[in-house]
Amino acid sequence: MNRLKIILLLVLVFFLTISLAVYNENSYRILVRFFFNFFQGDKIKFVGKNFHLFASPYFVVAFGLFSVVFTLLLYGQSKKSGFIYSALAIILFFITTMATTYLDSTSKIIECTACQDGVRSLHYNAVNYDFHFITSLVVGLLPLLWTSIKMHITKRRHRKPAYNIGIAASGA
Repeated sequence: MNRLKIILLLVLVFFLTISLAVYNENSYRILVRFFFNFFQGDKIKFVGKNFHLFASPYFVVAFGLFSVVFTLLLYGQSKKSGFIYSALAIILFFITTMATTYLDSTSKIIECTACQDGVRSLHYNAVNYDFHFITSLVVGLLPLLWTSIKMHITKRRHRKPAYNIGIAASGA
């Protein structure tokens, strides 16, 4: 029954975070464009119509899967370590978003051969927002994933091997 509760909780988390992702995707796109302009100053100008009707399926599913894995890895952790890992994931998410947007915006400026007055005109959909988002989610998940793998390896080392059971009692 305990596993059924966990599975139902993870399904609920998945669907709730999918709805959050649909609602917040445009805000993330605005943040990425802000970082593009922040890091390159007046060298990048977004042109065209900013028409984005539906959320990207990659964005939505990635956030849902991230939330399920994050919840699963946090299950059984203390409140203090859960808070620390959550804060670390958020901090790493934003740092990675900033780093990838800096690299991407710099590469867009460098590859510009037909820029007028050194200003690169980009359409709103010329930026791969999903790449920035998914990369940031994965990097944000790494500390908790690393700790979880380390704990499982430590538990395996402390277990008695199966081949030692019964040898001492048999007198062999």
